[in-house]
Amino acid sequence: MQAFNPNDYRKRVLADVERRGGIEESDPFELYDIPLEEAESLSDAEVAARVEEVWGFWQRQRDHPKYRVLVGLLVDAHATLSRLLLDSAVRRAETVRVREVRARRDADRYEMLDAAISRLVQRHGGVPAGKIPGLEEIGAMGGLSAAEVATRLRRHRVIEDTPVPAGALTDQRRQQIRQLLSEWERLIDGDPTPTLFALLRVDPSKAGQSQEIRLRAEALRARSRELPPGRVRVVLDELLIHIHDVLESGEATLHEYLRAVAEDVARELRPKVRAAVLVEDELVGDDFHYLLDEAMRLGLDRADATRVLTEIATELGARVDNSPHSAPTPRGPAQSPIPPAPRLWEVPLKAARAALRGGRPREAARHVDEARRLVGSDGAGLTPIRSVSDEVDRVLTEAEGYWRSATTACAGKRYAEALPHLEQLRRTASDLLPSNEVPSIDQLLAEAGQAIAEADRLVAAAQAGPADTRVRELLAAVAVCADHAGAAAALAETPVEPPQRVDATRLANGSVLVAWSPSSTNNVTYRVTRMQPDGSWRVVGRTHATELEDGGAPAVGQPVYAVAAAVAGRYSEITRSDTGRTAEPRGGQEHSPQDDPAPSGIPAVSGLAEQAGLLIFTWPVGVTEVMAVARPDQPPTTPDDPQARSWKVTNMRYEIDGGIRIPPDIARPCHIAIASCRREPNGKLTVAAGFAATARIRWFG
Repeated sequence: MQAFNPNDYRKRVLADVERRGGIEESDPFELYDIPLEEAESLSDAEVAARVEEVWGFWQRQRDHPKYRVLVGLLVDAHATLSRLLLDSAVRRAETVRVREVRARRDADRYEMLDAAISRLVQRHGGVPAGKIPGLEEIGAMGGLSAAEVATRLRRHRVIEDTPVPAGALTDQRRQQIRQLLSEWERLIDGDPTPTLFALLRVDPSKAGQSQEIRLRAEALRARSRELPPGRVRVVLDELLIHIHDVLESGEATLHEYLRAVAEDVARELRPKVRAAVLVEDELVGDDFHYLLDEAMRLGLDRADATRVLTEIATELGARVDNSPHSAPTPRGPAQSPIPPAPRLWEVPLKAARAALRGGRPREAARHVDEARRLVGSDGAGLTPIRSVSDEVDRVLTEAEGYWRSATTACAGKRYAEALPHLEQLRRTASDLLPSNEVPSIDQLLAEAGQAIAEADRLVAAAQAGPADTRVRELLAAVAVCADHAGAAAALAETPVEPPQRVDATRLANGSVLVAWSPSSTNNVTYRVTRMQPDGSWRVVGRTHATELEDGGAPAVGQPVYAVAAAVAGRYSEITRSDTGRTAEPRGGQEHSPQDDPAPSGIPAVSGLAEQAGLLIFTWPVGVTEVMAVARPDQPPTTPDDPQARSWKVTNMRYEIDGGIRIPPDIARPCHIAIASCRREPNGKLTVAAGFAATARIRWFG
């Protein structure tokens, strides 16, 4: 059994357990990171040590911005879960049970892949090498990695053929445009905006009409200037920069963007086309027209959509027949033509496609079942029915993931996180749940909207009201919506007073009792840390009380402790037990004589603070990228300080992580400064020449 690695455990176990739906979909061996194949050979002492190590890790992760709900459930279930592992006899019985459960789960994951492999083996006598990428994509729908698919394929003969050419890679600007358009769709109710043309409401077939593009872009710029400061305006301003650079800078860049859109659409549709032609090597009429509609919905005009589908089918070695009632070409000896039977299955299949487009995959699944019942021996219907069925399964699998994420976020009152998942469900899978299910998607949407609106009201009242009630109202806003950005930003700017005195007393049982005078700030939590021999600090615990017993204190010598008060992740200065006075600020702002309020004319960040191990701050309007600079010995002088380490952070990465992650190999404590960046019209990134006073912090991590 390998040594426990907290970072690896977080990415490998917690992420996978949450993706599958929580601890009910896991088992004690996975949760305590004990390999099942080694479980029977490990001693009780080894297992107990691992259980204790993981238990301690859970305790330290209870404030994690992403996994705190899951970790809270794990902590609550620790007594029950650990009991199944600590005794060797019980552990052996649990090993047998878990093996059976995992085998059933693997069978479910491999079901769709095994069915596709079986059809290929029946048709070709083996698996054609050119079909392997398609099998990997089918496996991914069931949560399988490429390595797991390759392991499954070892059971079958692989037939060598011409490999399918790989698609082109996208560059950074295309990625930025896609992310911004996706965020715009989440922020604004209305028609989908898959491309910049859709944002401007310009038909892609009229892309050559530069005058119309300029007029619509100017109208959108005027609308942007009227918007209040906020995320909507930031996203729109960024998109307008891309519109200027890409659509208004000349025909060359405009046509390059059209080509990029076609590549993106091809990449999106390629798995669907591959599924449609996987067995018969033909893209028949009904499938063709369905995919044609999809390509046009993703931003292409009819001519380009037809061209893209034809090219994909050709590169997959498939024939294209876009007539409405085409049938697969018969294999083997020539046969006499047979008049087609009435195609009763087409009616429910068209209804299934319409239900999918309308965001009703459960209804689509019922229509697919009806089409299967009616198809009988009509071989022409098997391929289109299977293609639509695969698409229904994909949409439902994605929707179930969105629902798990949304309900988990709502359970933790992270309504800002839940809202985009719920809106996506309403658009693509409004009938995911039974009509009598409680709560429903609409009910959770209403709950999230009401919580965010109430938090908005409380934050506005706190900012307009007296200072003595400010913290209480901001905490009430966080209690209503735990991830409310306005409340977090306001709390980040609210000072937290430190405790005035810290005493450490050795008790008769060998532990140390740490006691302190309370902070004058109300509703605080205290974090207690102990100095290590190397000068770093280790967290002992958190409490609302004014004392804490350290049972893990070293037996020799008098340890040095530090206590900091915290409100919603905002920490006061620390007070140490060896000085009796307030020491260096933990998460406090620093100042330098060279600080400029707006270096290089670029607005600076403010409100720097530590929250759950992440660096958080308030982004100024119009800034979407910053440069983080860290130096252990003194505050960084400039963003290119040769003695400092720097890295770029985008607002998208900041929002995904919930803040800036400070690399673990940077020594603690250290000095961190944030330099704002500006993206010039030509795409060049300009980094501010210095730091504002509001953009510095002393980091203890």
